[in-house]
Amino acid sequence: MGLRSIREIFIIGHGPSSSHTMGPHFACNYILKKYKNIKHIKVTLYGSLALTGKGHLTDYIVDLSLKDIPHEVIFDVKTVTEHPNTMTFEVETDEGTYSENVISVGGGSIITRDNLLDTKIKEIYPHQYMTDIMNYCLENDISLYQYVEMHEKEDTFEYFKKVLEVMDKAFERGLKAEGYLPGSLKVRRKAKEMYEAMEHTTLGENDVAMNVAIASFAVAEENASGGIIVTAPTCGSAGVIPGCIKYLRMKGVSDENIIKGLMVAGLFGIVCKMNASVSGAECGCQAEIGVACSMGAAMIAHCFGKGTVDIVQSAEIALEHSLGLTCDPVDGYVQIPCIERCALFAIKSINAVKLAVIIPDDDIHVSYDDSVKTMYKTGLDMNAKYKETSLGGLAEIIKREQK
Repeated sequence: MGLRSIREIFIIGHGPSSSHTMGPHFACNYILKKYKNIKHIKVTLYGSLALTGKGHLTDYIVDLSLKDIPHEVIFDVKTVTEHPNTMTFEVETDEGTYSENVISVGGGSIITRDNLLDTKIKEIYPHQYMTDIMNYCLENDISLYQYVEMHEKEDTFEYFKKVLEVMDKAFERGLKAEGYLPGSLKVRRKAKEMYEAMEHTTLGENDVAMNVAIASFAVAEENASGGIIVTAPTCGSAGVIPGCIKYLRMKGVSDENIIKGLMVAGLFGIVCKMNASVSGAECGCQAEIGVACSMGAAMIAHCFGKGTVDIVQSAEIALEHSLGLTCDPVDGYVQIPCIERCALFAIKSINAVKLAVIIPDDDIHVSYDDSVKTMYKTGLDMNAKYKETSLGGLAEIIKREQK
């Protein structure tokens, strides 16, 4: 078994959730492409999709995707399914009625009846684990970026150039926008306000932490409003990498090197996705923000010219100290605590790199793969109310106080 393309980690589309909006959108497109002469579609959402679908705009994106085709959306919070992001499409056509399950596995990816058995076709890397990738690079005296370049399509650099452009545009829009985010929480957009306030701080526009936080807030707020963003590895964690990019630009790193860093970050993301999960509904926020933090650390370490061991160690530190992070969005909206979390973990990515470079290589006891395995096991053990259901944690406390 190897790894699929890193493009799976950076998908361009509408927020606020890769599992709850992008996944259902792609699922609808799949159904529309597969079945002809459709008379009616019944879409039943289960698990996390049912419990937080309203706040994540799932029904809105289904309506938008199916357009004029008669349809209905059912939120089934009682039926238990094997995967928490399962949806059933009952399709009535001129030829007959068909039923098909589609699973949104995080990061915008879906499992359908048609692609369930052909995943190996998409595997383009010969290695499955980061330890094997690291050893291969060391033995052959190549960088992690060169490893990615060897196995991805020739136009991958251009694709990631587009990824950077979309992230930049989301940042620019978020920095200018005012007012409130959609939904009942009445969360005010803060990025513009924070930017204006930064002028009055001691360091002003040179304040690194403030700049990183503002960039993360701007993109996370765009995501929360349903704007066009890039998963990294999900919508809920889409603000982490832009915060890291702001830091790199403040340090004079070129866009070309940042694009290469994004590609290295994607390698760590796909290792997590294929060996564990990047779905908050499956493994909690550690699978979203935690993985994003490790990706950000890898990107920063690469851009600063660190060696393979230091890059891997930076990512490992970032992930190891994100383990156990719960996903408890208030009222199901990707706003509280998601937006602040993006800013905090972008800063954590920076600090993980600083720590990694001062730890001697011969004193490393935990591998990246160890942290990935632990993250997945922790996610499976985690109570369901802490996995994007809004039934526990902060979501429960806030809801109780509002009554």
